[in-house]
Amino acid sequence: MKYIPISSKQIAYVSYDDQSSQMHIQYHTGHSHICDNIDQEQVQQLIQSDNPYDLVMRLTQLQRVPNIQTT
Repeated sequence: MKYIPISSKQIAYVSYDDQSSQMHIQYHTGHSHICDNIDQEQVQQLIQSDNPYDLVMRLTQLQRVPNIQTT
């Protein structure tokens, strides 16, 4: 498991489990959130990002958006 510190008032750190492709977000409040289907490329973007907080928020928003199929 990789641990990625996030400089944020809300998020303490993010951990990534490459076996399950899950990102675990640990908040300073003690709450946590799990994002599924996160790939290595997204984790690399997070590590290299100048603003990792915004990227984490985008990834969590993608998890909450329902799949909408158009025809």
